[in-house]
Amino acid sequence: MPDKDSIEIKVSRVINTQKWKVIRLLTRVWEFPLYMPNVKEASVIHRTRGVMKTRWRVQVDGVPLSWIEEDTLALSENAIYFKAIEGDLEEFSGKWTFQAHPEGTEVIVDVYLRVGIPGIKDFADIYIKKLLTRNFEAILDALERRLISIRYASYKRGDIEKVAGFGIVGHLYNFNHLVECLKMLNPDFKMPSREFLGQLFNITPSFKLYDIVNFKSRTGAVTNGCFIVATFIPDMIEKDIWAIFSKVVRACRIAEKHGIGIVTLGGFTSIVAERAGQEIADEVDVAVTTGNTFTAAMAIDGVLKAARLLNRDLAFLKAAIVGGTGDIGSGCARALVDKVKQLTITGRTKENLRRLKSELSKMRKAKIVATTDNQDAVRDADIVISAASATSSILKVEWFKPGSIICDVGYPKNISYSPTHRDDVLIFSGGLAKSPTSLGLPMNIGLPSPDTLYGCFSESIILALEKRYENFSFGRGNITIEKMEEIRQLGKKHGFEVSDFYWGDKLVDAPMIEKVKEAIR
Repeated sequence: MPDKDSIEIKVSRVINTQKWKVIRLLTRVWEFPLYMPNVKEASVIHRTRGVMKTRWRVQVDGVPLSWIEEDTLALSENAIYFKAIEGDLEEFSGKWTFQAHPEGTEVIVDVYLRVGIPGIKDFADIYIKKLLTRNFEAILDALERRLISIRYASYKRGDIEKVAGFGIVGHLYNFNHLVECLKMLNPDFKMPSREFLGQLFNITPSFKLYDIVNFKSRTGAVTNGCFIVATFIPDMIEKDIWAIFSKVVRACRIAEKHGIGIVTLGGFTSIVAERAGQEIADEVDVAVTTGNTFTAAMAIDGVLKAARLLNRDLAFLKAAIVGGTGDIGSGCARALVDKVKQLTITGRTKENLRRLKSELSKMRKAKIVATTDNQDAVRDADIVISAASATSSILKVEWFKPGSIICDVGYPKNISYSPTHRDDVLIFSGGLAKSPTSLGLPMNIGLPSPDTLYGCFSESIILALEKRYENFSFGRGNITIEKMEEIRQLGKKHGFEVSDFYWGDKLVDAPMIEKVKEAIR
């Protein structure tokens, strides 16, 4: 029994796996140094049935601790008891217990310790308690990560039942959107100061908001998923990109805890990795897609649909792609280059423009123009695809010529929600798909109707329905016409197709189309 002067530590974690797998991993102590950086040595001195004598050496915050303990496996109690028989601490004992939980196994460790150094006892006891609390939290973190890695490795070796479903990682697009969503979750929410809420949100870790159950395909196939909020708004990226990168990685790891097969990076979550110069997929085990290939396919399908409605022949039209050197923009450029008379691409750097222009020139039927001047690019264009993701609009509605088609595919949608009295242009939110099933999310994510989804969301669902858990869209500039057609056909199979046209929240109807036709005449 612990002494009355002993200090108690209690740490717990729910791990999404079976109890026996946790116990097996905990008893393989010699493997701990392989995946726990704070464990410098863990070895078995002697082993008999149900009892082990083990040697430990750990280092937490630069403080080394070493001891020899006796471990007793008590399966009938769902417990492992441990007690130091020599070492740096006067007392160090406790037990691991394992309890069934709806989401897997709850792992609890109870520890009793006493440092026993006279003179500095009060300080030492409290300090070592903090160190060992962090140590056991790190052990639980490492155990969970290890079990997740084993699960995904098993899937990659052919055990296809190990993972399933999709995860959608999204974020709020500005501070006002944050406030709006909080009030949707609680209509009686009383707004604190902007400074307090903003800072609190900044330090809040990413979290799972909602389970998406029984998403049904046109074929009858069903998949499940979840929506995960990466707790940032785009304005935070410039302040500390690595902090935001960590939030996105954490969001993906939440999906891993639930055995998700594929995660899509919505909005700026994919841009964060691009700007940081590091792939999210390199940091996690779950398959990751940006969803940009299906988004680009839906943007092109929207443009083609608009041209048909307006009786325009693309072969005689000039197209401009703003943000043309980005991932979605360059994919759209490859799809349009052999369909239009002239193709103008814009970008922020001349080197990227030069590289893409050179590539497109080899494929071309169209005249290729590259520029950093967005206004100059769009003012004579019959078709404009705005593929640049920006927190505020970089294009003004008055720049577009009468009769033009404007596909606003960036996130957040800026042009299609800009106030205007113009009725001589067709502006619509692009890159959206009509979905066979509504997600039913409890917050506004900027979509105009319940049966409409962002292309990036749709891509992960399509791949989950196909059980293709792979990094389908990744990096920058890798979207090909062939991959766009592949994901387009898979989407069609499951009931995903280009959405109806929405100008902001308003459905574009026949009279609106007629007014644009009149402007062309």
